[in-house]
Amino acid sequence: MTRLPVARTLFALLWLVAAPCGAGTPDPAKPAAGAAGTGLPDAREIARRTEDVLRGASAYTDGEMIIVSPRLPAPRTVRFRSWDDRGGDRSFIRILAPAKDRGTGFLKIFPNLWTYIPRVERTMRIPPSMMLQSWMGSDFTNDDLVRQSSQLDDYDHVLLRVEEAFQGLGGTGPYRAYVVEYRPHEDAPVVWGRIVTWIEAVHASPLRQDFYDEDGVKLRRMDFGDIREVDGRFVPHLWVMTPLEKQGYQTRIQIHEIRFDEKFDDSIFTTRNLKRRD
Repeated sequence: MTRLPVARTLFALLWLVAAPCGAGTPDPAKPAAGAAGTGLPDAREIARRTEDVLRGASAYTDGEMIIVSPRLPAPRTVRFRSWDDRGGDRSFIRILAPAKDRGTGFLKIFPNLWTYIPRVERTMRIPPSMMLQSWMGSDFTNDDLVRQSSQLDDYDHVLLRVEEAFQGLGGTGPYRAYVVEYRPHEDAPVVWGRIVTWIEAVHASPLRQDFYDEDGVKLRRMDFGDIREVDGRFVPHLWVMTPLEKQGYQTRIQIHEIRFDEKFDDSIFTTRNLKRRD
């Protein structure tokens, strides 16, 4: 496995930005097939259903990111819109607020990521050396943003156990949850030594993810909450990222609107659109 340095500040929204996908988008409401001889679902099928719940064939998102840090006098709020074309492996994010960042854009056409900074009127391609840097001052990284590694395609999946009464974010639940371990392929260009994910058993909604480095040290935790039904999917509208080696830091993403399986105009995913002033 090709190891990348582990980031000290971290971000994936927007789950909503693309990782490689297979042909077609299976129905997220379809029950997972049973693993032979166990009576339990296949672990990869559980992981596949979870990705489909969050992303569909495409997704438009309107939301905000709240950054908490001891270095800030008050939490910082970043408003954004994003367009994720899963099949085309491309995505676009526009920052709406705060005022000093309004108009900033991010364009991903796998495996490349560009950004436009309006105050200097400059478009730049983000090099691999910067992929693990903080995104917009949050606890997510540029690599999280473009998802250069796919949690479905770059990992093997093992069902560790079933928890019958998992307590979710804010004391919600209890849920029946599958606990699935994601183990990276030897040649995969991934950051994490392993990822452990709690997945709600009926609707395949993610409930929690723990991220470990290659030495087995847990470095960050993502909790999911405010689960709402959208087009037959049970989608978390609140994601909370906590870096465990840094006290007092946390990043929360609150989704205000999400729409799935829309057809996007190709002009959205261009460097020219990065410079457009909405």
